[in-house]
Amino acid sequence: MPDKKISFSLYFLEKINPLSHDFKLFYQNCVKHAYYKKGEFLNTSGDRCNKLYYIKKGIIRGFHIIEKKEITTWLSSDNELVTSITGFFKNTRAKESMQVIEDTYVEYLEYNDFQKALNMFPEMTKLFTSLLIEYYIHAENRTLMSRIPSAKGRFDHFLEAGNAFLLDRAPHKYLASLLSMRPETFSRLLSTYQIDQTAKMQS
Repeated sequence: MPDKKISFSLYFLEKINPLSHDFKLFYQNCVKHAYYKKGEFLNTSGDRCNKLYYIKKGIIRGFHIIEKKEITTWLSSDNELVTSITGFFKNTRAKESMQVIEDTYVEYLEYNDFQKALNMFPEMTKLFTSLLIEYYIHAENRTLMSRIPSAKGRFDHFLEAGNAFLLDRAPHKYLASLLSMRPETFSRLLSTYQIDQTAKMQS
């Protein structure tokens, strides 16, 4: 059930670009808060996604169903912004589904309020541009990872990108799907990685 609380996402946005007093007042009046239990969906493919989410704490995955199989395309966690890119920014039906994979606290801005902010406040345009740039950087990184031919290469790239913390928080079947490998291949690579980490700590 949404309610009104102190907005942590406002602090997050202000780190990206300075915000005017009027914008802060507008944002505080519009932003909503919600809690989702592990396994709940924020939206499913074919639905309209009219919310831009800020993850205070938790993990959300995006996935498509292709040939009756779930394909995880991204994972986002604490202090990240997420939405359905096609569904929210084009105000159309979402192509992907979004599901929380651990108990998750979010703040969100609805589409109509987002559009009002774009029309009323110059800083929102700057924020929007910064967010799009960040999205394309992540998209480029995912594309690069998918092009790496070996499973070990994709696994190593994932870790080098700062995602090792997800090994302890995200179900391994979703990580395997994200890295385009079979669960047993992921388990083997993870076991080798953990042995190497233990050896480094003991040396």
